[in-house]
Formats: sequence, structure tokens, C-alpha cells
Amino acid sequence: MAPDLVLIEWVDSGQPIPGWQWLSDLEPRRAHKCVSVGFLVQDDEKTKVLAPNLGASNGDEDWDQASGLFTIPSAAVTKLERLTCASGTALTNDGRAAA
Repeated sequence: MAPDLVLIEWVDSGQPIPGWQWLSDLEPRRAHKCVSVGFLVQDDEKTKVLAPNLGASNGDEDWDQASGLFTIPSAAVTKLERLTCASGTALTNDGRAAA
């Protein structure tokens, strides 16, 4: 069984401004709002780890590998939503609803 598929909203620090800046000229800055989606492979008090990709080395649905792991500090998380497919609609390879 696959780990839960989740959407996480979180905040991140802004990119550093290069070069020297006059303190009197600084504009107010704020954290950046981010959103990420993936399989929640680690969920504890310090970190949330998402994997966009799962693999089954034996070829069935026994997911035993992950790639592209992305770590978000739990303190930065503002929302965590488990995703489900309410309609159960299957999609074709080109993204259209299957008949």
C-alpha cells in the first residue's frame, strides 16, 4: 500500500538579496508561501518528507523505493491535506477520463 498522498502548504525564507543594502532603503520582506504535493513517506514532529515518485522493485504494488525526496520542516507547515479521489475516475494516458 502506498503512503498517503498529501498537499502541504508551508512557508519558506526569501532568497538573499545580493550585495550591500542601505538599511534605511529596505522594503518590508516576508516569508514565501509554498505548496507541495507528494507521498508522505515521513511524518514526525520535526519533518515532513514527500516523495513524488514511488517504485516497486518486484513489479507489483509493493512500494519499496522512493526518489526525489523533499524535506519540509514541520514548523514551516501551515496546512496538511490528505488527497483522495472522490469520483474514482480513471484517466487515459493523455489525461482524459477513461470510458
